[in-house]
Amino acid sequence: MSVLSKSARVDFHTHTAWSPDSESAMSAMCAAAQKAGLYAMAVTDHVEIPAYRQDGYDKALAGSYRETGEMQVKFSGVLHIARGVELGEPLHDLPVAEELLDGYDFDVVVGSLHNLKDDQDFYYYDYTATDVLPLLDRYFEEVLEMVRWGRFHTLAHLTYPFRYFPEEKRPADYRRWQDTIDQIFRTMAEKGLALEINVSGLRQPIGKTLPDLPLVRRFRELGGELITVGSDAHAPEDIARPIGDGLCLAKEAGFRYIAAFFGGRPELLPIP
Repeated sequence: MSVLSKSARVDFHTHTAWSPDSESAMSAMCAAAQKAGLYAMAVTDHVEIPAYRQDGYDKALAGSYRETGEMQVKFSGVLHIARGVELGEPLHDLPVAEELLDGYDFDVVVGSLHNLKDDQDFYYYDYTATDVLPLLDRYFEEVLEMVRWGRFHTLAHLTYPFRYFPEEKRPADYRRWQDTIDQIFRTMAEKGLALEINVSGLRQPIGKTLPDLPLVRRFRELGGELITVGSDAHAPEDIARPIGDGLCLAKEAGFRYIAAFFGGRPELLPIP
């Protein structure tokens, strides 16, 4: 691909100003990745499928895809850049999701679930008046249905809702949902899907990766072979921060390689 030496220092979950929750120029994000000494990064701007056309995600995706191609040329030889998308809630309007995927040639599709069907993003809940347990019951069941569908490469931030729970509402472990989580992991292993270690939680009050070590280790025990790491950065200062911790966690969980996707196929990069 280029003269760059292969390295497991990659960041496969980033957002630019083409996402509604970022104001960062793509060129600045790529420059930050180069400065951080990354081998590769993926631009994975948001597309929330239920709002694909109503909220302008269709036009933003077209812009992100085009500009990512420009960045591939601009940073050729110093940084590998994957064209990607964070595909939110694909099963909430499956025909639209499949039409989108048929219309683009992505290197990597990051599958995510930010809200339950016909509900708001977990970010917006008033948790002082919310019982989180039934919400999580529904959440993990929806994730299971999403991985059974499986038209993506890596599953983003499996424990996403936990990021927003106040400490007193945060479940201490996953025992209540372990059977469903095990079904998620077995299905992913059968389909060859990757599990993302999202390190954004290490920059936030939760203080853990999403998911954390016990779940990453369980994925490995149930046959999972592919792991990606992502910062979920929305600003240049968060690019690759802290990817090294994600690599260490993957290694502790029993993984020897990090996957970077190009042309929809995983390139396996040894963890040092």
